[in-house]
Amino acid sequence: MKGTIKELLKAPGVQGYVIIRPKGIQIKLPAKYRVTDAKKRLRNFYDGLMDRDDLPGNILELYTDNMVIVSCISRNTMLMVFSSRTTNMAILRMTGKLVLANIIKEKDK
Repeated sequence: MKGTIKELLKAPGVQGYVIIRPKGIQIKLPAKYRVTDAKKRLRNFYDGLMDRDDLPGNILELYTDNMVIVSCISRNTMLMVFSSRTTNMAILRMTGKLVLANIIKEKDK
C-alpha cells in the first residue's frame, strides 16, 4: 500500500475527501454535497481545531446517521475522508494516515 489518493478512493464506501491547509482547500466530494457551503464550514472546523493548544490525537472520527468523517491531522494539514458507515474503519484510518504522510512529504520537497 503506497498511500495514494487513488487507493483511498478505491476503498469500499469512501465517498470523497478534503485536504485543508492554512492557505488552501482541495475538495473532492460527490455532486450531492453543495461545495460552496462545505468550503466555509470545513474551513471553520479546521480553524477551530488548529487554534487549540490541546489538539486531539492525529485522528478524529465524527459519526452521523448515514456517514463517517475521519480527519487525519498532522502539523498544519488535515485530510478529511467522507465514507459510509459500512466502510472498514481500520483500512480507512491506515490509508488516511499514509495519504497524509505522502501529502506532507511532497509539500516539504
